[in-house]
Amino acid sequence: MPEVYLSIGRHERYGYDTAIERIGMLEAYLSGKYLKKFLPKCETIYHSPLARAAETARFQALGMECSHILQIDALDEDTPKFTVQKFLNGLLQNTTDTVRYYHCVTHLPVIEKLGLPFLAAGEICLLTAQNWQEMLSENYSLQVIKVPVIPVELWQKLKLIPESLERLTAKEIYNLVSNAKNTE
Repeated sequence: MPEVYLSIGRHERYGYDTAIERIGMLEAYLSGKYLKKFLPKCETIYHSPLARAAETARFQALGMECSHILQIDALDEDTPKFTVQKFLNGLLQNTTDTVRYYHCVTHLPVIEKLGLPFLAAGEICLLTAQNWQEMLSENYSLQVIKVPVIPVELWQKLKLIPESLERLTAKEIYNLVSNAKNTE
């Protein structure tokens, strides 16, 4: 039986006039693209109701090509540990063998409540288990995925430099990345 995966990521850095920094939007997209390259198709991306988590999830979903994104109140940073664990346990208990991968975008306090290692903004903790029951029993391997460096090729493809990126809205950046992705 193939392995199953649960990735839990921390939102990107706060933006001054956007939910997350503009550079973080590109980093989130690249993180999603990285996950898509090495993991099975993501069934669903769950995120906290806070704007910085929702925006990070949106750009990661673009990279993963995952269209099923759900806001979950249990992933909010102020949620008690019991409620966070109850959500994840319920998710894992009710998952069929046909699903192999879920992704969550949340906050450092939630990550700490789950007993996972410290993650910097934009980093992701990838949990791998033999099946969902093993994941539920916390019999998994763990790896931290660092924030990707934006390659020169992406800057060229988007026809941007860091200074021009700062003049765009989140919607404009999303559209640029989406259009560039469609030409790959």
